[in-house]
Amino acid sequence: MSTLRYKVLNTYKELLFLGKSYPLGYTYFRTRCHAAFSKAAGITDEAEIEKKLALAEYVKKEIEMLYYLKKYRAIKKRYE
Repeated sequence: MSTLRYKVLNTYKELLFLGKSYPLGYTYFRTRCHAAFSKAAGITDEAEIEKKLALAEYVKKEIEMLYYLKKYRAIKKRYE
């Protein structure tokens, strides 16, 4: 169970780091992220925790793609 705990904490920290440049602001992102993790705090089944971690990884990839798209659009706009 302790390895899952470290995975969850690491994922939470990574999401908060990605949220620093979120378009709606860090406080908006942090409150949503904190609420999502707090809602799932009582889960004890390892399979369910793994499902939630997979969802968090998906959200993390979506945020990264949002930033890449924003960067791509800015570069495209400058060099057209």
